[in-house]
Amino acid sequence: MGQLIAAILNVMVLLVVPLGILQAHTVIQARNELLEVSAAAAKFVSNHGGMNEALIQQEVRAYISRELTEKRMSLSEPELAVTVTRIRAADPILWSHEDEFVLQMSIPFPQFTKLIPMPAKTLQVIRQGTINVMDYDLS
Repeated sequence: MGQLIAAILNVMVLLVVPLGILQAHTVIQARNELLEVSAAAAKFVSNHGGMNEALIQQEVRAYISRELTEKRMSLSEPELAVTVTRIRAADPILWSHEDEFVLQMSIPFPQFTKLIPMPAKTLQVIRQGTINVMDYDLS
């Protein structure tokens, strides 16, 4: 009887350990992709600027969409939450040079399987930057 229980436990361990490794790999991959996309998006905002927050949000969303399809990342665009806000501005309405911004991106915590309980948290990346060049300066 002891051998049967040991065999069942051995099989369970052999099934659960690879699931845990795959879950860890899935989380690490999603985190790395989120870091890569957020760095590219922060660079985009820094190099392009914009007229107002709504316009910048739309442009950043479009840029992230292009970035995800070009690089074939596993992140899904509908689950990706993106906010760009100014934290220091020379003009309260118009974005200009040297305005500081915060780019915040988050996705739901990725799960490979429902067998391993995971927290209902989100993976979140916060990047801070400065507007360097405005699109209307280049025209």
